[in-house]
Amino acid sequence: MINKHKRIFTYTFIIIAFALAGTLIFGFAFEPNQSAKRELKAIHEPIKVQSIKQTFTKNSSPTIVELFTSQGCSSCPSADQLVALAQNEFEENIIVLSYHVDYWDRLGWKDPFSKSIYSSRQRKYGEHLKLRTVYTPQAIVNGKTEMIGSNKTALWKAINEEESSDSHIIEIETTLKNNQFLSVDYNYMPLKSDEQVMLELVLKNATTQVKRGENNGATLTHINIVQDIVEMNESKGKASFNLPANFEKENYIVVAFIQNKESFEISNAKKISIN
Repeated sequence: MINKHKRIFTYTFIIIAFALAGTLIFGFAFEPNQSAKRELKAIHEPIKVQSIKQTFTKNSSPTIVELFTSQGCSSCPSADQLVALAQNEFEENIIVLSYHVDYWDRLGWKDPFSKSIYSSRQRKYGEHLKLRTVYTPQAIVNGKTEMIGSNKTALWKAINEEESSDSHIIEIETTLKNNQFLSVDYNYMPLKSDEQVMLELVLKNATTQVKRGENNGATLTHINIVQDIVEMNESKGKASFNLPANFEKENYIVVAFIQNKESFEISNAKKISIN
């Protein structure tokens, strides 16, 4: 009888010992080490995007952020909102330019701000950057770095990597004629043979109610909508813009910058209000 109790006690002890050993073994096997914990934490933590650190002065050239967008594209509203956020955050350090392409117009909704010249400008970028195709929304920073226009991390990174160095900024002056024509005098000396002066008439903001297409029923807001572009190859001259019937000078600005015709790099940018 005593031997029986001893055997039971021995078996019980062995079972408990195995159970404890198993718990310890499996417990350590599934507990990540401190290095693994740090890696897991890093994966799930949101990416922190820092704002530009340079200080803008009157002799500094702001960074040009070009957005190719369309009211007919369902992916574009988020990019329109993102560049507005960028303009608000980076302030005078950047100038946003929104180009509304026309190749979405045949798909149900004609964007009232679209023009073929903007699609052509984007295609030139596409060829230069060796892209398989153009797309919307696409953002290009200073003519050098492109990314999906709604990608905040990539856009902020590209802006931060641009140096706001002191340089000779283009001089521009506007003259309004009968609220129908806008004359722009510019001066940039010296303009190199592989550079051109870009002058753009820009509407500060607008809101549109879309009635068809992919954004049917949506109310879309845009900033810095390019209304027209003039390319000049002389270091000094005069350009002219035809103005819309509902033109109010408080709602518009003129943006000028220098763009290299070979590298497509942008520099020496400036924006002014209309007198």
